[in-house]
Amino acid sequence: MFILMNEIPFPKPLPVEPLPLKEWLKLTDRAEVGREPFFRGRDSEYKVFRDAVSSLGEGHIRGGTMVFQGAPGAGKTALMGECMEAVRLHSTPEDPWVAVSVEAGTLNSATGVVRIMIEEASRERERLSAKFPGRVSRGMEKLMGIGQKLLSDLSGRAYTVSAGGMGVTIHGKSKVTPNQENIPAELVFRDAAPLFEKIRLVIFVDEAQNMPIGDSTSVINCLHKNPGGIPLVAAFFGLSDTRRVLEQCGLSRLPRKRVVTLGSLSHEDAANAIQSVFEAYDFKGPSQAAWVDALVGLSQGWPQHINNVSVAAGQVISDHGGSVNEELLLRTVQLGKELKEEYYTHRLDACSGHPWIYKQLAQEARDRNGVLSWDEIDDLTQFARSKKQQSTDDFLIDALHAGVLAETSKLPKHYEIPIPSFGDYLRKLPVNPPSRA
Repeated sequence: MFILMNEIPFPKPLPVEPLPLKEWLKLTDRAEVGREPFFRGRDSEYKVFRDAVSSLGEGHIRGGTMVFQGAPGAGKTALMGECMEAVRLHSTPEDPWVAVSVEAGTLNSATGVVRIMIEEASRERERLSAKFPGRVSRGMEKLMGIGQKLLSDLSGRAYTVSAGGMGVTIHGKSKVTPNQENIPAELVFRDAAPLFEKIRLVIFVDEAQNMPIGDSTSVINCLHKNPGGIPLVAAFFGLSDTRRVLEQCGLSRLPRKRVVTLGSLSHEDAANAIQSVFEAYDFKGPSQAAWVDALVGLSQGWPQHINNVSVAAGQVISDHGGSVNEELLLRTVQLGKELKEEYYTHRLDACSGHPWIYKQLAQEARDRNGVLSWDEIDDLTQFARSKKQQSTDDFLIDALHAGVLAETSKLPKHYEIPIPSFGDYLRKLPVNPPSRA
């Protein structure tokens, strides 16, 4: 039963209505559907978000920064979509909340981020005005006058935060002028603070691993410490090294419970997600339970694979008049395996090194209980890196971003292949290292 908003802060949103089957099967990526229609699980991860925003609602406006990181396909964007929807559902004219999506590259500009905050708050005001005529609060009404004036002022100044100070933007090109006024990011946020006195904001940064290190330090510090007293919390969603990037940007004291690494879903959550596909499209038959169990096993609980095997099931069942039987299950499993391998080929193609080095890492990881230390990776990749004059850390960043490796949760500077079947795929590659490796 759905719990009322005023009983528990920020309950999970209700599932979104899925698209018609034919439309859903045409989509090539989960991101194309907006909110994930078959999103399930992630209760512990969502609790981190819920606790942070609930703390903001209670008046605690400092240090609410959250990090959700993981390999490609771990479901970060889907979780972010759920969290953003929860903010919108919780917002009322008397207690307005605003979900603000900010591109990672924008974090080098204090004025750019504040501009987006004002624009999103204005959109929320319009949404609330349409949904609740005559009930919009005075705090939201400020945005019509003061907000537009502040936007104009920010456009005129157009200062950009950089590691060396402030760069003024002229006609879309950034350059440093000797007579520029040195306006810190903190002052830009303080100028905007009166606008958000009665409005709470949750800042969402997707692909956060792409934050410009150094250039974004001042803005990130403002989002974390709120020097202007703006009631906000920030949630960063990115690949497996996002926490380290934030540390390089100056956030060295993130609370341990606010840093979450997304991995595979439990068998139960994966089964619920796949079962919801069968229910949404009315796939019925005596072997339905066997289908769900086989597809969960094939997916290994990995969110991207759950999508792939669900698409495979939908395609095969649709092509055969809605039939769900054991013979078609074999076809579905084969198609699911092909889709998984396509995904792995794509991930491998995103790597800068030759395939043989990742095969070698997978072989060594199998012989070392699935885990490789930084020193072991340094030794194993020495020849491959020397050809590119690449450091071990740069090699690891590349492998993390491609999803070939992920740092273990139990021990820093130790790495594993995040999906077991990805390791199997790499070990079966028909390539061998050169004789000098």
